Amino acid sequence: MTTAWVLPGGASMGAIQVGQAEALVAAGHAPDLLIGTSAGSLNAAWLAADPTPRGVASLRRLWLEVRRNQIFPFRPVAAGLGLLGRRDHLVPNTALTRWLSAHLPYRRLEEARLPITVTATDLDTGDPVYFSSGDAIPALVASCAVPGVFPPVALGGRTLVDGGLAADAPIEVAMEAGADRIFVLPTLGPTPPGRPRGAGDVLLRSVNLMLGNARDSEIGPWADRVDIFVVPAPWVPGVSPFSFSHGLQLMTEARARTEAWLPAARPVAPGETGRSATTARRPPLD
Repeated sequence: MTTAWVLPGGASMGAIQVGQAEALVAAGHAPDLLIGTSAGSLNAAWLAADPTPRGVASLRRLWLEVRRNQIFPFRPVAAGLGLLGRRDHLVPNTALTRWLSAHLPYRRLEEARLPITVTATDLDTGDPVYFSSGDAIPALVASCAVPGVFPPVALGGRTLVDGGLAADAPIEVAMEAGADRIFVLPTLGPTPPGRPRGAGDVLLRSVNLMLGNARDSEIGPWADRVDIFVVPAPWVPGVSPFSFSHGLQLMTEARARTEAWLPAARPVAPGETGRSATTARRPPLD
């Protein structure tokens, strides 16, 4: 059986995927191939280098050590020029590029231990663009290029932005790569009841709804052809997707939630949404 992990985006909420990965690997569900989008592409890149408990522990250390200014350095002049329409971004991608250059253990995607696919979006056509070979760092920077925040990336004759716009959870790509069991590791959990408590909460809930709807549309057409497991993610109120100060909390809660889910985990049933997948009436995970 070939197992794929599909890792959607979520900015600093990507720490959740580390906790999910810890639980999955400990339970014997390590990936044979990985597909990553945006922040999920960064996690996928490290796990593709070493999908063992040691590799997951290394990724955990990176999340605990990284700081916002290493990824999203705020520069008033650059941000002001962006807001005035003089630049196409608020934050330069040079810091992210330097961070990747310092830490990524390989330089070309095909050098990874496991096959990896990185997802970006063509800004001109809206089509998804997939990279499974070639220079790793430009592909990863393009996958993470949140529109308006980071600049678009010129690569392969295209102008590329964040992969989540076109394919946040590209199930079809995993199937074409030979997967017959797929784990989706989302970074946003179910929205809690009640009214949002502020502008940040409204934004986070809106993004959650948008990504959840997109994920369901990507999962639904394939649920009758492959076993798709949507790993639960915690909802942590008050945590900004641009803050890296809650990594330990996100990883801890994600691991606990995944460990509790695994014994009765079931794949998404045909016609079911990914968000209610844990109650699917199909045989449990072996």
